[in-house]
Amino acid sequence: MSEKIRGEHLQRGAYVYVRQSTPYQVRNHLEGKERQYALAERAKQLGFSKVIVIDEDLGRSGSGTQERVGFGRLLASVCQGLAGAVFALEASRLARNNRDWHHLVDLCALAETLLIDTDGIYDPRSLNDRLLLGLKGSMAEFELGLLRQRARAAFEQKVRRGFTLWEVPVGFIRTEEGRLEKTPDRQVQQAIATVFQKFHQLGSARQATIWFREEQISLPHVKGGTAGKEVIWALPSSGRLLQMLRNPCYGGAFAYGKTAPRTVIEDGRARHQSRYRKQQNEWKVLLVDHHPGYISWEEYLENQRRLEANVAWADGESSGAAKAGTALLSGLLRCGRCGRKLQVVYSGNGGRVPRYSCRGDRGNRGSGPCLTIGSLRVDRAVVHNVLAAIQPAGIEAAVRVSQCAQAEDEEKRQALELALERARYEANRARRQFDAVEPENRLVAGELEARWNHALEQVAALEMRIAAMGERSTPLNDQQRTELMALGDDVRTVWEHPDAPVQLKKRILRTVLHEIIVQTERESRTHRLILHWAGGVHTELSVERNPSGQHRRQAERTVIDLVSELAKVCPDKAIAAILNRLGYKTGQDKNWNASRVAGLRGYHHVEPFQKQDGWVTREQAAEELKVSNTVVRRLIRERTLPATQVVQCAPWVIDRKDLTLPAVQAEVQAVRNGRRLPPIVPDQAQLPLE
Repeated sequence: MSEKIRGEHLQRGAYVYVRQSTPYQVRNHLEGKERQYALAERAKQLGFSKVIVIDEDLGRSGSGTQERVGFGRLLASVCQGLAGAVFALEASRLARNNRDWHHLVDLCALAETLLIDTDGIYDPRSLNDRLLLGLKGSMAEFELGLLRQRARAAFEQKVRRGFTLWEVPVGFIRTEEGRLEKTPDRQVQQAIATVFQKFHQLGSARQATIWFREEQISLPHVKGGTAGKEVIWALPSSGRLLQMLRNPCYGGAFAYGKTAPRTVIEDGRARHQSRYRKQQNEWKVLLVDHHPGYISWEEYLENQRRLEANVAWADGESSGAAKAGTALLSGLLRCGRCGRKLQVVYSGNGGRVPRYSCRGDRGNRGSGPCLTIGSLRVDRAVVHNVLAAIQPAGIEAAVRVSQCAQAEDEEKRQALELALERARYEANRARRQFDAVEPENRLVAGELEARWNHALEQVAALEMRIAAMGERSTPLNDQQRTELMALGDDVRTVWEHPDAPVQLKKRILRTVLHEIIVQTERESRTHRLILHWAGGVHTELSVERNPSGQHRRQAERTVIDLVSELAKVCPDKAIAAILNRLGYKTGQDKNWNASRVAGLRGYHHVEPFQKQDGWVTREQAAEELKVSNTVVRRLIRERTLPATQVVQCAPWVIDRKDLTLPAVQAEVQAVRNGRRLPPIVPDQAQLPLE
């Protein structure tokens, strides 16, 4: 036993520190781990009766970027005077940087704790031993850094030549020479090509994801650790599609160094947080046309620009993805005062009334909004100008409508047919496996039979989906082409069709318009719009503003005047019935009732109905004359009894004094006597009554 080990050391415990840097080393480098655990036996041979093994840090790096619970426990035991000696194979096992190593040496010197490795026993209080320990730590750090530098340089040199040393994305395989090639599986190739076609067609990764999920079309996923050779099929998520669209490998390029970790200092240690994407000009390696891709490099760059444009920022240049909102100019309008993008605000009943608003510098307190404009007139004026500009292209667009529909149906059918072909292969394979097993081995035969049945069910399901699609669509005949050409000649009819999707309208507007500058003065009665077309041409447009207090949901002026007149002769309930019979609607396109009539009267300060003693209705006149309502109607029609009517379907108003007219009384008396006087023709002279 060494003379450095004294009795006070043996009275304390011997701490054996066991560590390996990665989980891979823990699983595969078993001999090194056994050597570390064997230090516990050596501690007993040196006379230590109490041996504590600390192995919480297995699979954790000692570089200083990870929290090591076991090493912290070791330092605490040394500070508390519980450790008589610390055992380790070498200095790099305890720490891979001089900061942790010298900190441990200092604590051991203060607590009179020994450091023991395979080469010897060291007392940190001794100058010679302390110098040797310092050299060991520095040499270990330098050696590990040198090995890491050599390995990294060799790795990056091979990467710069275009060799892939990691898992390849789905749709590719890695050859024995380290090159990339397309997978020979036609179903995988067709599925990946459909992803880029749908993104180009729909313009949004989210919309493409929705299409795949609604059509129940699965996409391939690579199973980890199979070098791209084992594929799993599942419905895609938006994150999965974004990952494929952003991967330059599908554009035929080899890229390395696209991301970097965020490093922060916490408690004096470097901490790696989530990685961030670097700009393309900051990538370490970019080799264009490195291998056959599913799209060209130019298409890949265009997809990245579209993805960036789909993310809308208030102060950015992008207009955002085309959404289902009714505001057609969202993302195109820019404030002419402060230069910021106008935001869409939905208000009104159910939040269905869009308005464009610029809230100015919202970061400064007290700053008010720049401007707010309604969407109805502005949208209508801009759409009118755009349709007038693209009208000549309407015929060509109409011809391509049917071609796009046929191409989409063909994509669905082709995807299902390839899936059916694979399902039939799996079913035949399961059948061959079932035929190869001995019938007496029911444990295996039962499982293989279940797999065969499952494969047959998948085949039947795919066959039913293909049958449900019907026959392949046939090209248009001459008559259908003529009708379609006539429809394409009138672009406005197609635009205003109820089935025309709002997203498509927005994409058309964003294709021909770069942005629209809105300039509005508070005293002006018009909005001044400057349309910046995609070709570089600028057009100025004036849109009339709504006068103060008016909006598109208010009742028509005709209805207001009519209610004002009807309120003099009938109550609100009768007014509502008259308006409904005449076909009038409220500003919100609803039928009238008594409460809505009362609300209209109150808003426009119209006095309610009050019964007048000087006039009677037709029914009241019949009651006072003691005749039927039909007789009074005939008297009014023949103009014997003077009466007025505000509007058709409104009640007749009769002056009570006119009931005593001689002609009226003669007619009433004749009816009572059972005879009828000859009818009076209007505008014809009559003989005097005897």
